[in-house]
Amino acid sequence: MSAQNVSHQQKIQNIISFANLYGYIRYFHPSDEASKINWEEFVYYGIKTVENAPNPAILNQKLNSLFMPIAPSVLIKPGLKANNFNIKSITPALSLAMPDTVTWQHYGMGVANILYKSIRTNRPYTIVNDKSRGYGNAINHIDAKPYRGMKIRLRSSIKVADGGKGQMWIRVDKENKTMGFFENMDSRPVKNENWETYEIIGNVDNDAASIVFGTFLAGSGKVWIDNFSLEVENNRKWIQIPIKNASFEDYDGKSPKDWIANAPGYQYEIVSGDATNGDNSLLIQEGSTTKTEKQIFDNKPKFGEYFIKDIGNGLTCIVPLVLIANDATTYPATNPVQLNDLMANIKNAIPQAMSAKDLYTRLSGITITWNAFKHFYPYHEEVKTDWSKQLPLALNAVYSNKTTTDYVSVLRSLTEKLKDGHIRVSNPSANDFYNITAGPALVEGKLIIREVDSIPDQIKLPLLPGDEIISINGKPALEKLDSLKKQISGSDQWKTARALSELFSGTKDSELLLDIKRNNNTQTLKLPRKSYRIPGKKTTIKKLDSGVYFINISTTKMDEIKKILPELVKAKGIVCDLRGYPTNNHELINYFLTENDNNKWMFIPKITYPDFEKVSYEGIGWNLKPSTPHISAKIIFLTGGGAISYAESYMSFIKQYKLATIVGQPTAGANGNVNRFSIPGGISISFTGMKVKQQDGSQLQGIGIQPDIFITETQKAIKEGRDEYLEKALELLK
Repeated sequence: MSAQNVSHQQKIQNIISFANLYGYIRYFHPSDEASKINWEEFVYYGIKTVENAPNPAILNQKLNSLFMPIAPSVLIKPGLKANNFNIKSITPALSLAMPDTVTWQHYGMGVANILYKSIRTNRPYTIVNDKSRGYGNAINHIDAKPYRGMKIRLRSSIKVADGGKGQMWIRVDKENKTMGFFENMDSRPVKNENWETYEIIGNVDNDAASIVFGTFLAGSGKVWIDNFSLEVENNRKWIQIPIKNASFEDYDGKSPKDWIANAPGYQYEIVSGDATNGDNSLLIQEGSTTKTEKQIFDNKPKFGEYFIKDIGNGLTCIVPLVLIANDATTYPATNPVQLNDLMANIKNAIPQAMSAKDLYTRLSGITITWNAFKHFYPYHEEVKTDWSKQLPLALNAVYSNKTTTDYVSVLRSLTEKLKDGHIRVSNPSANDFYNITAGPALVEGKLIIREVDSIPDQIKLPLLPGDEIISINGKPALEKLDSLKKQISGSDQWKTARALSELFSGTKDSELLLDIKRNNNTQTLKLPRKSYRIPGKKTTIKKLDSGVYFINISTTKMDEIKKILPELVKAKGIVCDLRGYPTNNHELINYFLTENDNNKWMFIPKITYPDFEKVSYEGIGWNLKPSTPHISAKIIFLTGGGAISYAESYMSFIKQYKLATIVGQPTAGANGNVNRFSIPGGISISFTGMKVKQQDGSQLQGIGIQPDIFITETQKAIKEGRDEYLEKALELLK
């Protein structure tokens, strides 16, 4: 049977078998060979290899050809049973002197987060600088004014090593502090280990202030850069623009003069004798260190433990969880010829850049994403998602994608099923974050304008609080809101809050067409999206009538609160507004407490088995203690669906210790330290990496902290400029 005769459904089933096996071996089989593979490239090549297998027998052969070189003790066959595993196959002869046992331990999903960690016991692992932002940059700049309106070309010589990815970039910064032309080779990162010259061509904006440019190393590895040139086009000829120290011949120690080269977590070095122009080049490399540990928690599999899993198409796998090792290798070691052949095949199959326009990049991204959540998402039980059913749906969807936007849309629809408000699928090439200077609200079943920002030097929009939004760019407003919510993960209150924040967003200078109703009259407004929405400065602390103080927890720093502690102690009442995100001021809780807090309400999963089986947890809390002076005033906290994560940690103390009356609506229901991973195509995905409960032990995820008094807003109050949350708080304090 030819590849052309393999049905689409069979292709999907083949990829599902591969995806299952990939996750089991990547995260739970501890061979040295598997730990060294570039998994993004392996998945890309693996999917291309198995996709057109015409039947399970050939699929089995292909899977073995892929995985045996990196996992020689794994069995892949139809119908495997326990008696098919022979412990002798992973037991070295005594003469080999292999004293160590190696197994995976996952404290959450260890990627680059300093809290979560994944290690193979008795094997070195990388420790990333906790200040690292994931890229090491070298930056230069020039004045843009002489080159306004002109075409510009940036060139440099670049090479990489040790799996590094280098990217040259250029950005035009405008007079109004916004960004103009920008390109960073995200769709074509440098992977070549030999010197080559690369270029970027663009246009200098007419109101440009400066041109900033450079090269960065993305993630780990090494990148060398040399011989920068910047040119503008004049009468069809490229004219050189002077750049200071373009070839790194001038330096102070290891730092090049006239460049900014100091990204945390990266090392910079002037290298002599390896250059394309002059004597020197600049080397950027990750500054991580390695460490070896016997274990990071007590529970771990014992030698001889394995698991048997069905991977689809009638195939099963037996995967040892523990291997014996010495300093040189885990046992059994692979056939080096087979491993070298596999690596060569992968290298030949991988494109220069994994673009979301490429089908196998998209299939790879779905495979990696689905597995990350399958094995590490801590809330499958709470959200009751049949995660296995989501993989074929997502794989099928990306076959028809045409753009990165389509691909991101599939990823968002996939992760929406997890109901996690921390999930974000970030598209680095997106430019749809521009907005208008007004914010909407969902009130009484209608979309209305909540506020119109008053910002100096900006023309005020022809909108008024209370205006009803009938349609947005020709689409009924409520339909637009619902379509956004379908691609947002989390509780309904969080989906609504986030969808409202994105409701008016679009690309720069694009036109937002609003049909609004005001006093029973309908009108159409055409509003340009000029910048990001940054609402005007909001109140921090304000003394109201009758000895009542108002504190905006989202804008007030702790130092400001401490300055008025003597007044708060004497206050009749305090209204704390936590409808947003705190400003690192949770120390205020200490002044409300009357007892020591030792609750454990955050739980980090300790994972050693696949499919989130046999998971144990480490419970942690904040361990707060009362501070003096104690504030005994009557306290009201305002909150709602936009209060997420840290805000919910804050509110959990208010709820548990009955420190205040809570007025408003349920919080978002998504708390815990965020974790992130990246997938092919330049996409990054965040999620909640730990399980967080209410402090009484009940479920928080997807539910949120419930108010004592529920507020239903009205269009009339918003039109009149009244805050019904605050009104209720003041009524309670009378």
